[in-house]
Amino acid sequence: MESVVISVRVRKEVKTKLEEEGIDVQSEVKLFLEHRAAQSQLKEALNHIEKILKEHSKPSKRGFAVKSIREDRNADH
Repeated sequence: MESVVISVRVRKEVKTKLEEEGIDVQSEVKLFLEHRAAQSQLKEALNHIEKILKEHSKPSKRGFAVKSIREDRNADH
């Protein structure tokens, strides 16, 4: 997998505090960005699915819900 180098500038006290807490700043930044990229991909996929559903779904006929509920109530369970 190809990778690139990015640089992030933060205040020195931020980095120092994180390191004092035992936090690997580099790993945390990588994890955050990977998570953010995955969220973006998921959002795109959901938008695509929503578009397909809108294109292929039809509204139910008038009275369908009432009829369906009545049938369920009258059915012998």
